[in-house]
Amino acid sequence: MHKLINSFKTISIIPLLAILAIGMFVRVYQYKERFNYNHDNDLSAWIVKDIVVDKHLRLIGQQTTAQGIFIGPYFYYALIPFYLATRMDPIGTVALPWLIGFISIISLFYVTQKIWGKKVAIISTLIYAASFGISATEREVVPTTLVFLWSIWFLFALHRRSLIYFAFLFSLVWHIHLALGILTVLAFLAVRKHHKFSDFLKPGVIFVLLSLPLIVFEFRHGFSQTKALFFSFDKTSQISRPLFEKIWHVVEYAARNINYIFWNKPNALNFWFLPIIVLIAFVYLIRKKILTSYQVFVFVSWFVLFVLFFSLHPINLSEYYLNSLNIIFIIIAALFLSRYPKLSFLILPFFVVHNIIRLVDLPVNHSGYIERKAAVAAIFADSKLHDYPCVSVSYMTDEGYQLGYRYLFWLAKVKTAPVNSLAPVYTVVFPHPRANRLDLTFGALGIVFPDYWRYTAPNVKISCSGADSNLTDPMFGFTK
Repeated sequence: MHKLINSFKTISIIPLLAILAIGMFVRVYQYKERFNYNHDNDLSAWIVKDIVVDKHLRLIGQQTTAQGIFIGPYFYYALIPFYLATRMDPIGTVALPWLIGFISIISLFYVTQKIWGKKVAIISTLIYAASFGISATEREVVPTTLVFLWSIWFLFALHRRSLIYFAFLFSLVWHIHLALGILTVLAFLAVRKHHKFSDFLKPGVIFVLLSLPLIVFEFRHGFSQTKALFFSFDKTSQISRPLFEKIWHVVEYAARNINYIFWNKPNALNFWFLPIIVLIAFVYLIRKKILTSYQVFVFVSWFVLFVLFFSLHPINLSEYYLNSLNIIFIIIAALFLSRYPKLSFLILPFFVVHNIIRLVDLPVNHSGYIERKAAVAAIFADSKLHDYPCVSVSYMTDEGYQLGYRYLFWLAKVKTAPVNSLAPVYTVVFPHPRANRLDLTFGALGIVFPDYWRYTAPNVKISCSGADSNLTDPMFGFTK
């Protein structure tokens, strides 16, 4: 830590402060309006409630898309101070990505300055800080928000070939995103020289201590996740696709990420323009020996490992599975631009302004935190007005959009009963045209109040006498 602090004495503080100001603006701007509170956020809140309110010391977080495999619990424990600061209101959690983004910007500046110098550090960090694609990803309050930060320090660990760094980083993979585990191969190749047994003692202790939740859970449950991970290679429909088609599919998703980082979501005509520019820049850096042979090996291996894994694994691919590669793309662009100062002075201000405009002009999704909380509050207020001890809630929407309300109802102290009971039914509508009538609207959400005449006090009392279904019904992705 002392060396880290001293090393910052060589860094010009003014560019870093300016970059941080830009980076924090694009991450904080309209944070409440753009908090697209959804099922993942609701699930995180439910897990935090389980820890804080129900006093359940958790070894796992939510279940992933792969059956039987869970996210580690560290991210959810990290959310607790932010919930406590806002009296368990989920709005407090938006500050965690701010902190992660702040640390990521500083980390990228530090790492790239150490490896390639101050000029590359300024350019790469400016791209990272200002990019709408990067900041939009970091705004999401999910474990994968940490992928960029993890990748920055993994690059530094490869540069140092440090066993301790690798031990620390790979102990966190389960808590961030399992796809990062692919890079274990690259780490082994980086430290393949002979080591004494004593060299592994300290890294081994760090890895075991930070992996205790996983180790304890696996021992308690017969290594269920390990088995599920092994059998996940034989479970989805993609396995029947030709190998070349699957490889090309992964490359296309990487190209989408390049476009999203530097410009906009592309159309069919310009889709490959920026990816080809990045590839040409990479070839240029190799030919001019700006990248060492080891750095070329690291960049190529990093990319190839992801392409091979997701080509061979039958999982349905999403762009965020490849987010770790985004750091490489940014550094390639920064290294190239650092060779042409005049070009940098032309492109970078335009890049910053363009990405700020992308953010400001992006329409707000009026079905997020503000609207959902208002809808729940309206249901609570109307139920109290009519002296209902509980309510039923139905959803008039597409599959999946009915998720993301459970915690908000708990926070508002709304007791619920099943829809098929005789409790009064309030209907949440999204979008508005789905219903013939709306009694209240909150942005893109609508509320239909019960037909009050249908509900008698004795029937409502009987229906509400049971357990709170909001607490007892199973929740997708949540395991007690």
